[in-house]
Amino acid sequence: MANIDKDGLTVCPHCQKHYIPKLGQRRTNRLIQEEFPNATAEEREQLVSGICSDKCWDEMFGEEE
Repeated sequence: MANIDKDGLTVCPHCQKHYIPKLGQRRTNRLIQEEFPNATAEEREQLVSGICSDKCWDEMFGEEE
């Protein structure tokens, strides 16, 4: 689960970057997949894990084979 700081920013558990996820600025109450049907896996993962990028993911868990 993503860690949120006192200012409402997501904190990457790997690099400690404080940021707003790409899908974090919602405009409606619709499901994420309906509001952002073309979102990438990286953008969706930011909301769940808080990991800010594929680079941080690869450094934490290894690159996909």
